[in-house]
Amino acid sequence: MLEGSMRRNLLLTLPALVLLFAMATVTAVTSPSFLGEDNLANLASRLLPVSLATLGQAIVLFAGCIDLSVGSVISLATAMMATLSAPFGWGAIPAALLAGALCGALTAAGIDRFRINPLVMSLATAAAVKGVTLLILPSPGGEVDYALYALLFETERLLAPPLLITLIVFALATTFLGWTRMGRSIYGFGSDPRAAIARGASPRRVVFGVYIVSGTLAAAAGVVLSIRILSGDPLIGDAYTLDTVSAAILGGVALTGGRGNVIGTLFAAGALVLLNNTFNLLELNTNLQSIAKGLVFILALVFFMRGKAGEA
Repeated sequence: MLEGSMRRNLLLTLPALVLLFAMATVTAVTSPSFLGEDNLANLASRLLPVSLATLGQAIVLFAGCIDLSVGSVISLATAMMATLSAPFGWGAIPAALLAGALCGALTAAGIDRFRINPLVMSLATAAAVKGVTLLILPSPGGEVDYALYALLFETERLLAPPLLITLIVFALATTFLGWTRMGRSIYGFGSDPRAAIARGASPRRVVFGVYIVSGTLAAAAGVVLSIRILSGDPLIGDAYTLDTVSAAILGGVALTGGRGNVIGTLFAAGALVLLNNTFNLLELNTNLQSIAKGLVFILALVFFMRGKAGEA
């Protein structure tokens, strides 16, 4: 059984891995600067926020839910960093992370206590959080301590803090989901809620747990983005909601829950980052990026939904 589970998990990662490898090969052949140290460092720095937010979304999807507030929480975190970094320094980071966790708890409370559909509740949270963000920072601006930038991004090489943080976070997530009771409960709740409850899983703990983790990771992505641009932007997270869902699905995570692994989502997040990088290096029309992302999302949905239908 364990061998079969490992084989299925490996197969789930293949589409994202193949896409990642294919794009890397094409871009390396067509653009000599792709393999340059500066570009590889740029890819690693862009991968960190996308992968953090995607990981949070994937964990929510594992439980059979969805989080449409990811983008708004990212924007909120950048706004908080831009306004709190100057007076409080490094203290702005835990404040932003706490705000993200509270946003996740708000969504979970609506789902658990009032039985609101996860899609609808997370969308309502997104609208409320966006309003708060615009009150804090109506337009792009503010200032983030440069010392944070120097610590995270000043080393321009592939094996720098951004990539190391990404690998550490995903290693911890893999361990948590695969080797802890809570991790197994998340998968069980997404696969068969009644059976999971019969085995002792607490629906309340699962729902609050996954949304708090998602909110915290989305805020962490916002913190990274604000440090990277040294300011805040109340709208910078808007594109990330669809990107995180797309990357999760491409990575083999089922929209209905109970299936997928974080390694696949990491490959998929890398594929999306590489897609943007490829368009920039080849000087293609940037408006085509959204079309390409949409097509990737549709193909992933078709591939995995067909696979599920075949299993049934």
